[in-house]
Amino acid sequence: MANWNLKEFYENEENWGKDLEELKSLVPELASFEGKLNDFNQFLNYFKLEEKANKLFYRLYGYAHLASDLNLKDVEKQTMQQQVLIVVNELSQKTAWSNPEILSLGEEKVMEFLNKDEFLKPYVFPIEKLFYQQKHVLKPEQEQILANFGPTRSIPTSLYQAVSIVDAKNEEITLDNGEKIVVTPATYRSLIANADSANDRKKIFEAVFKRYEDNKTSFAGIYNLVLQQLKANYKSRNYNSALEAALFGNNIPESVFHNLKDTVYNNTDGVKKYIKLRQKHLGLDKYHTYDRFLNFVKDETVYDYDLSRKLFFESIEGMDQEFVDYQHEALADGFVDVMPKDGKRTGGYSSTMYGYHPFILLNHDNTLDSVFTLAHEAGHSAHSLFSNNNQPMPIARYTIFVAEIASTFNEHVLLDHLLKNVKDNNQKISLLQTAIDGIMGTFFRQTLFATYEFEASKLVDQGIPLNADVLSKIMVDLYKHYYDLDITEEKGKQYVWAYIPHFFGTPFYVYQYATSYSASLKIYNDIKAGKKDAFDKFKGLLKSGGSKYPVDQAKEAGADLSTKDPYLAVIERFNFLVDELEKALTEKNN
Repeated sequence: MANWNLKEFYENEENWGKDLEELKSLVPELASFEGKLNDFNQFLNYFKLEEKANKLFYRLYGYAHLASDLNLKDVEKQTMQQQVLIVVNELSQKTAWSNPEILSLGEEKVMEFLNKDEFLKPYVFPIEKLFYQQKHVLKPEQEQILANFGPTRSIPTSLYQAVSIVDAKNEEITLDNGEKIVVTPATYRSLIANADSANDRKKIFEAVFKRYEDNKTSFAGIYNLVLQQLKANYKSRNYNSALEAALFGNNIPESVFHNLKDTVYNNTDGVKKYIKLRQKHLGLDKYHTYDRFLNFVKDETVYDYDLSRKLFFESIEGMDQEFVDYQHEALADGFVDVMPKDGKRTGGYSSTMYGYHPFILLNHDNTLDSVFTLAHEAGHSAHSLFSNNNQPMPIARYTIFVAEIASTFNEHVLLDHLLKNVKDNNQKISLLQTAIDGIMGTFFRQTLFATYEFEASKLVDQGIPLNADVLSKIMVDLYKHYYDLDITEEKGKQYVWAYIPHFFGTPFYVYQYATSYSASLKIYNDIKAGKKDAFDKFKGLLKSGGSKYPVDQAKEAGADLSTKDPYLAVIERFNFLVDELEKALTEKNN
């Protein structure tokens, strides 16, 4: 089955409505514990009731958000999702007193309570984190004020989806051969890759980016709202910056972010060499950013979903059996929605709610790239299965920081398998390009975007008014430095910042693609080299969920991200692959 079976959550929406009413009823019940947590029994009962509310939320929201993402134009499903968030925001407001009250009890007394009952023991690490963050937790009345703004935090994401997808018009264009096609954000990459002429590529690209240029003022206003919210939060909570606020909760040193940002910024020669190589061997008079979708060789293989699964499963044969079993379970029928559909959310993801099987969203387009996307998302779902089956709910949810380690590990495995079984030089060229483009997209491009976020947030801190031109200038300068390309020469490309949904929904998220890629490459190389206990250490990370700080989890698995070494290793691997590609292309042309 290539579609989701959401009956994992509910048989019908009537039952969903009953659970929503039950969640609503828990709000005043949880609020009634205010001022009572100094009594152990009240403390215990509060946490039990909170866990009940969390389980209801996972079920309610899991169904609503997945059903909504299948068709963002379905107003009813959008409304259901909003209904859940309204209740959760009310719950947040009514229980804003809880963390300050727990802190007021003192760490010694709270830890005594937690170790007194088996149910509470899984909360030890989360509460340790709370006391670690104590200086940024405000007085109850101040927390209440901030909680009152809770409903506004999801507005930028809703606005972004409305402008970029729901209310956006997909452009119809006429190709040079007279064929009329509709261009969407989900299909434009494959359309460009298969276009017959440079003019067609230009028309396809401009058609998809037209929505970003036409609505640039709206997108700039939405992104300004995101950044102003971040500033209001960090100043209210006594952080020094939005970056510190984003990293502090998980005890991630700012040096991790800056080491990545600065190391990549200072090592872009290989990227520029690759672009020059592409321009030369693709015979392009002028290189455009959208030419990155062109292939050096024509690969006639149709990587449909069944073949993609087969290739991925072959790549992991012979590895640790528990690991293999979880990867198969991740792609079980009913838990993957495969093909693009009108209104369906673009891109791909794995979504997990504790107590339920993970769900994978794909927009499979039968390309080699889509095979890697499948492996990537399977890694996320397998990670969730490992975590949920080995950790209780309070510490099962792993951080974004380690999430991409599991997914990019699968990409390394798949690539090596395909390269090992390459049949001819053309196939080798295709795979090398895929590997290089993977590092370009996951490591270099995401670091560029992380640098963009950092620079944009600095402008807000300096009180500089933001508009589309200001935001575009940051991106224009970064593209020039990273790629030696002037994106103002491509109509709409300077608004690429409006194309990136992470900027609007999950700020300071994207850098973690690059850190995770660096960590997973180190871990994979250790396993491939047969390093003692390397796979067990990797599985230890997968099973540990959110029971430790993420930098510590990565380090225990073999990757120390506080140094520049993992990032330099990726750059070294990238440069090596570019050199190998140059040799293969030279052999092809001789």
